[in-house]
Amino acid sequence: MDKIFNPFRHITGTKALVMGLIFIVATSLIEWSNGLAQDSYIHYTYSNATLWRVVALDLFYWLLPTLLLYVCGLILSRSQIRLVDVFGTAAFAKLLLLPMLALQLLPCVQTQMKGVVDAIMSGAQPTGVQLTVTTLYGIWALAWLILYYVWAYNGYATSCNVRGWRAILLFVLVQIVVTIASTLWGSYLL
Repeated sequence: MDKIFNPFRHITGTKALVMGLIFIVATSLIEWSNGLAQDSYIHYTYSNATLWRVVALDLFYWLLPTLLLYVCGLILSRSQIRLVDVFGTAAFAKLLLLPMLALQLLPCVQTQMKGVVDAIMSGAQPTGVQLTVTTLYGIWALAWLILYYVWAYNGYATSCNVRGWRAILLFVLVQIVVTIASTLWGSYLL
């Protein structure tokens, strides 16, 4: 179970960073091929953004919280923190966004999800099938998102060698600040 919830005792540094960057690019390709883009820290929207813009946004939303967590690690930790470990574990945690977004590659999911958005935009009521597919996708996405946050925290705690309530508090604060701030400026970046 430890490898499932904290793989960062076994993979860190350059290896985690390289694999994580591959995961970020793969996520970007899935987004772009589905007409999606990350318009805030944990939100994806329909967009006709270019592939390069989608990749740039995904990299930005990886770098910003990771840099803040690195600073928090410097404040809390008494040990030497390697930048490559912090950025590597944060990038590797992005692996968990792949299955969340990959389900959108299924044509039936794409059609139903877009149908819900179109219905809401036109003021119509989505169909029962559309709502069912959207609800099931929401449950699927939430499960992967929860596991992503577990990995993100464990990557931060392991790479910065921090534990306890202060580490948890700073991690949660960074997540909240980045989420709120990116919601305010996200549409300008897209």
